[in-house]
Amino acid sequence: MKYILLVFILLTNTIILAQDTTHQLDVDALKVQIKSETNKGQKLKLLDSLTDLIYQKTELDFDSISRFTIDYAIQLDSFNIASRNTQNLINYYNNVLGQPEEGVILFKTYFNTFKDHLTDRNLAGIYIDAGDSYYFIKEVDTAMSYYSKAKDYATKAGNDHVKAFAILYQGYTYTDEGDFAKASQHIQEASKIFQKVKDTFNIITSRNALSILYSANGFLKEAELERKEAIELGELSKNYGVLISIYANSATDNKKQGLQKERLINIHKAVAASEKSDHLDYFRPILLHTLVIAYAENDSLDKARSYYKTLKADKKNIEGIYESNYYRASSRLAFAEKDYPSALEWGEKYLDLVKATNNIHNIEDGESFLADVYEKLNQYKEAYTHLKAFKKIEDSLKSVQKNNALSYYQTLYETNKRDQKIKDQNSEIKLLDEQHTRKAQLMWLSIIILIALFSIIYLYRSRKYSRKNVQLQKIFAQDLIHSVEAERKRISSELHDSVGQSLLLIKNKIFLESENRTDTALVDDAIDEIRTISQQLHPFQFEKLGLINSIKNTVENFQKNSLIFYSEDIDIEVLDISKDKEIFIYRILQECLNNVEKHSEAKACAIRIENLKDAVLFEIKDNGIGFDVTENTKLLNSLGMKTLKERAQLIGAQLSINSIKGTGTTIQIKIQKD
Repeated sequence: MKYILLVFILLTNTIILAQDTTHQLDVDALKVQIKSETNKGQKLKLLDSLTDLIYQKTELDFDSISRFTIDYAIQLDSFNIASRNTQNLINYYNNVLGQPEEGVILFKTYFNTFKDHLTDRNLAGIYIDAGDSYYFIKEVDTAMSYYSKAKDYATKAGNDHVKAFAILYQGYTYTDEGDFAKASQHIQEASKIFQKVKDTFNIITSRNALSILYSANGFLKEAELERKEAIELGELSKNYGVLISIYANSATDNKKQGLQKERLINIHKAVAASEKSDHLDYFRPILLHTLVIAYAENDSLDKARSYYKTLKADKKNIEGIYESNYYRASSRLAFAEKDYPSALEWGEKYLDLVKATNNIHNIEDGESFLADVYEKLNQYKEAYTHLKAFKKIEDSLKSVQKNNALSYYQTLYETNKRDQKIKDQNSEIKLLDEQHTRKAQLMWLSIIILIALFSIIYLYRSRKYSRKNVQLQKIFAQDLIHSVEAERKRISSELHDSVGQSLLLIKNKIFLESENRTDTALVDDAIDEIRTISQQLHPFQFEKLGLINSIKNTVENFQKNSLIFYSEDIDIEVLDISKDKEIFIYRILQECLNNVEKHSEAKACAIRIENLKDAVLFEIKDNGIGFDVTENTKLLNSLGMKTLKERAQLIGAQLSINSIKGTGTTIQIKIQKD
């Protein structure tokens, strides 16, 4: 097997070399034409053709030639050509070189120059590629806003195809962020549009995305059904590129089910599909990594080492976008060889790299692996740390709420798919029967009228249902937050009343039985830590004191433990706010004070509550360094700020943030009285 693989790789490299030689001849011929061309318009067309010919080929200077073409197009006011080449170059940095930050720089460099001169179609395209760049550098909110803009411009242009891509990429983003219900909705919507425009390749791609989504949430049966349909369509249309991904995902599910033999079969099917595809160079490193891991985990170390040797033979296989895969394969092989120190080194490199991305599944995988390695090294404290991180992600991904939501949308999708099949069958019958005699035309006219009437009723009901669904989603989010608070309260109570009391009894026993009174120091630390965790989970004084006194108590605690001077101006004794909203207000104010402590560099901070006619106003004001609200979008889109906005939105409160560099920040929360 080792020699067969070596011959295959040599043959592949020979074919690629021959193709590159042919490209180089064509490139040289075009360069000669460009150099001798005096007509500027014709010269630009030749440059545009050249960039298409060398698209994403590093060895043929795609980067520098594209930049020259963009600058030349701008000089000639050919902004749509400049935009298209900018899109291609951003895509190259994102998906070939794995340098999305360069994609962001390109977007900022050129976009303002030609944005007012582009067609809606080109605006949609460049926003999609720019969105990808921002997503890869973890500015997810910016990425999602750009995908939304791409969707809007594609709608204006009447281009359903580009619109579907924008929606699909939003679905991918929601998948990686762990919001599986929204991911399912967006991927299904994109799939319907691809069916409408008859884009077979992306129909298969979206179905594959759904299968991955279902698999990640434990819906293995549903994932297999989607995958089976995608494979049939892919083989029929000879879309071998996407078949590679489908077979690889099927192998991943086989691993989850403990079907190792089937896992290896599907990986080799992916390899066979890659040989028939036009993207062998891209997929070959990924599949080699996969084969190393699969054989290492199946005690076939000789085969694993053989594929690993082949992998390392080409530097391209272990750099750029393949770097994380290389670290993962190296760590798994070292673990199988019982070289645990090396496994630890590779595993830590892998986890550090994937933490810089938004792929929560890879982070989960990295944490789980390091827990296993540390256990083998008898370093149980570190093993427990990584196991705890893994379990936290696992619990988040597999929560009942998310699974129920996904199951609901999956059922809805299957219902819509059956309706679509019925509709397609009716259309086929109509096309066949229209070939009959003219006597049947009257009958079909009646059927068309009935279908039109049904469609009107259906559209009306769908619109009504959509409105109801939006309301249900809002209620669902509110119930989820309340459930979280209730669970935090329960866990806090358990820690305080059960674990805390037990530790106190242990301390007393040690104190009575031991002559050395310092023996209780560790127990004291544990008791303090339990109390701190319990207090952070749920503030007990809130139940006893109420919102106003809890705020005063919190301000007092901050003042005791901080160099910042905290003051409060609270003369109100009673608030006309429902009890279920008070905990939201408290959490928002608590987070604001934490932000002042961590980021403001303030000397003083004042907290004020004002009783208005129809509302209550809560204000936190500091004299810190402040920031420019119009420039610092990254801060406004941070996780903490998003949490503040979501909590305020759930209780119908108005949240405003005003800040000026050098003068401080003021945050106001205004909520209507009940």
